[in-house]
Amino acid sequence: MKWKLIVSIFLGTVLLTTLSLRPAKTLSQENPQPNSQPEMTFVCASDVAPPTTYAYIPGKVELQPLMSWYSEYLLPGDSAAALCQQAALKLQSKYNEQQEYLLASNWTDEMWKVCMVSKEGEDCNASSSVYLFSLNSSYQSPRCLMEGIQPLQCPRSRGKVISLPGGSYTPKWWIF
Repeated sequence: MKWKLIVSIFLGTVLLTTLSLRPAKTLSQENPQPNSQPEMTFVCASDVAPPTTYAYIPGKVELQPLMSWYSEYLLPGDSAAALCQQAALKLQSKYNEQQEYLLASNWTDEMWKVCMVSKEGEDCNASSSVYLFSLNSSYQSPRCLMEGIQPLQCPRSRGKVISLPGGSYTPKWWIF
């Protein structure tokens, strides 16, 4: 539960920081022209290793990396390039609707479920949530995916506790 809160806060902060980079509206922007370009564009670079979802912000020289799709974080059978592209399209769609949203994640024994929510404190089970993707639960994937951390440096999720038969362990050299 504590990790879920930390991940939700981190993901929300990253997205809010990205959204807060919008320039102030000018008079010409208050009445947008048909087919006007959005202020921010989400794109997927699938020809790099790993495929990465970026935010393009006009006036910025570099693309802002949002998600690095290392195959170790994915579920068996998922394609990093396909998930990268789908995430970029869903983020762009929500952005074009001009609705504020946060990224949230739920952890189960089987996988991480990542979604967009409209209010702080909501999770992927909320009726208004929009599903983005699921990730392997062996890693603390949402954090590592969003921070571009390589799998070898990404903390592993704790597995189930196993008990040894016969009770507590006593070393043979123990005198007592």
